[in-house]
Amino acid sequence: MSELFVKNMVCNRCIMVIQNELEKLGLDFTNIKLGEVTLARALSPEERNSLEAVLVPLGFHVIDDKKSRIIEKIKN
Repeated sequence: MSELFVKNMVCNRCIMVIQNELEKLGLDFTNIKLGEVTLARALSPEERNSLEAVLVPLGFHVIDDKKSRIIEKIKN
């Protein structure tokens, strides 16, 4: 399993949008909650790039560094 932290997820509609995009890309997930996505497996670099390319225009950003993750958790 792998976790992704996503910035700007603030409501249930955001969860729906992320879920739809993951399904379109064929990425299996086990759980989605505000700011966090639990994937069934780790993403390849190509899959991660594809996911980021889809999420950024929608206003979401995948968070990589630990400090930003903590700040986003506090916000949510």
